[in-house]
Amino acid sequence: MREYGKRWRLLFFLVLPLALAARAIHGAWKAFHRRSDKLLVAERDIAPAAPYHRQRRVVQVSAGIPITATVFVPSGEGPFPAIIMVHSWGLWRAQCDLLYAPRFARGGYVVLTYDCRGWGSSGGEVSCAAPDRELRDLEDMITWLTSPEADLPVDPEKIGITGVSYGGGHSFLAAARDERIKAAAPMSGWTDLNFSLMPNGCWKALWSLTLFVGSIWAMKFDMKNDLVRWLKTVVMERNLAGVKGELEERSAIHQVDDVNCPMFIVHSWNDDLFEPNQILDYYQRLKVPKKLTMTNGLHGFDAGRGDVLFPNQVWDDARRWFDYWLKGERDNGIGEEPDVKYYQPWDGKMAGADRWPPEGVTERRFFLRGEHPSAVNSGFLADDPADGHEPAEMVVNNTVTSFQTSGPPIIRANVIRNLPIPGVPFSIPGDSASFTTGPLAAELPIVGAPSVELHLSSSTTECQVNALLYDVSPRGFCRLVTHCALTRKDIEPDSVELFRFDLIACAHRFPTGHRVRLVVCASDPLYVLPSLTPSFYRLFHTEQHSSGVTLPVMEVSAG
Repeated sequence: MREYGKRWRLLFFLVLPLALAARAIHGAWKAFHRRSDKLLVAERDIAPAAPYHRQRRVVQVSAGIPITATVFVPSGEGPFPAIIMVHSWGLWRAQCDLLYAPRFARGGYVVLTYDCRGWGSSGGEVSCAAPDRELRDLEDMITWLTSPEADLPVDPEKIGITGVSYGGGHSFLAAARDERIKAAAPMSGWTDLNFSLMPNGCWKALWSLTLFVGSIWAMKFDMKNDLVRWLKTVVMERNLAGVKGELEERSAIHQVDDVNCPMFIVHSWNDDLFEPNQILDYYQRLKVPKKLTMTNGLHGFDAGRGDVLFPNQVWDDARRWFDYWLKGERDNGIGEEPDVKYYQPWDGKMAGADRWPPEGVTERRFFLRGEHPSAVNSGFLADDPADGHEPAEMVVNNTVTSFQTSGPPIIRANVIRNLPIPGVPFSIPGDSASFTTGPLAAELPIVGAPSVELHLSSSTTECQVNALLYDVSPRGFCRLVTHCALTRKDIEPDSVELFRFDLIACAHRFPTGHRVRLVVCASDPLYVLPSLTPSFYRLFHTEQHSSGVTLPVMEVSAG
């Protein structure tokens, strides 16, 4: 009897809740999966005065693959300007249908959304924006949209494109390939896919595996798919260079000079999938009319949530951008606003600038020096380099990890009311080397990408160096400001080599009385695999081999 009671309690408290949860998840999936069809059925008998209607179409692209699309058509005779919207990785066109397209359709645009090959109900397999597959599909969709076959009231001279994340990457690439696109608004996309997944030769394993797992069904479980081959090359062969060429083919930074249409770019400081450095570099090289908005959220959040439930300035500005260039509404204010807007975490406001980098930003360099006079096991960040010989710090690469870390990948708590990402307040000899300024006599705001120049030697041919920049309070509490890493496999053992790389671009203000700290170590969980060759590094800061960190400091106004 007692055994029967245990089984009953197990059934009630464990099996039954799990079954109900599974049933709820299945029901929610079915409802969301069929929502598009239900909405289409509901709109078949649309009222004559309705602002738009939508149609479901299946388009056969040149590769012979069926692409499923939704077309939003405004009421009236037209012709209308058109917007093409590309969905994010792991999603399908329902994302755009529900969150972004309706507002544009009410505003007088024909909107085309479609499932990229492999996703949703389209045919084919995903190959991650391949020039001869996904991008050619996009060109075929534009051809169909403006063809007599589609029978849509589209003005072929007024076509725009936008999308978030995967859609943002498509928007960057298509703007350089297809002259029929007259305006673009890429959001949270990439411009350098190689740097996004393997910055400075360091593989971002968690992000890569998350994207891979989320696309297994879009690969149709084909073990010969490009993405499977890439993963084998990186994981099994540890050959990051083996996929570099294909990633570069999918990177808009190499075609930036071919862009002919005006571009409105949206990105985020805290995007650690597609770091803002590549976007800022792209924006500086871009030679067409352009605007840039740097928000604060995680990857894809600020743009991806749309503005159906809550107001969203990002999408308001994007619509005005398209109205300006596709409808000719030159008095909607977007042309008079600053070309660059960027979020300031210290006051929660958006600042404006006429260019990037903003006016008033100058470089301030701190040099690594010997023992700090008031800190245990910490060197000094000084305004002047060493004027003689100073002992080198030793950092051990144990092939696993160190006590220092940039925090959990993907999750960045500082986007919520500027909460801190705490750091380890001390440096253990051999595990890491840290260098700290004295208390700041005045606040020190930085906007942009700090950089480091480190002279190191390695006991082996391979070396991974990680640099983390901290803000240290008067009580010793450390908060992470930014970080990055560099891996080299061409080191001559025991020779002194220069390692120079940029940290992830950011906006941060060091308050008066706080200190700036740079920590150097051999590994970081964001960049895995670390160097698998046990070794030790020596960090030099001498008159002959100076090392330092350079900060992009914003001039503080007297007011």
